[in-house]
Amino acid sequence: MTSIMERIAEAEAKADAILEEANRTARERVSQARNDAEAALAAADAEEREKTARALVHAREEGEKIAEEVTKKAKAETDALHAKAAEHVAEAVASLMERIEAGV
Repeated sequence: MTSIMERIAEAEAKADAILEEANRTARERVSQARNDAEAALAAADAEEREKTARALVHAREEGEKIAEEVTKKAKAETDALHAKAAEHVAEAVASLMERIEAGV
């Protein structure tokens, strides 16, 4: 028959072993949680970088379309102004000739 002191010593040893196992398990879980968090953060970072790259490509394409539209509009306006000016070139030359002839 074991004495109470021996049973207490055994219980303390079991308690120490359980505590040690619990600490080891806790450390492993914390380590795994850190690894999982780092992996999730890296995945989120990569996903956001990819989204940003796609958004940048889209923005460039939209910017090019807008620039093309603005350029077309400006060219059309410029062509219209040139045409209007060309209509008055003959009048301007005639007016200048009259002034020159009147001054002579």
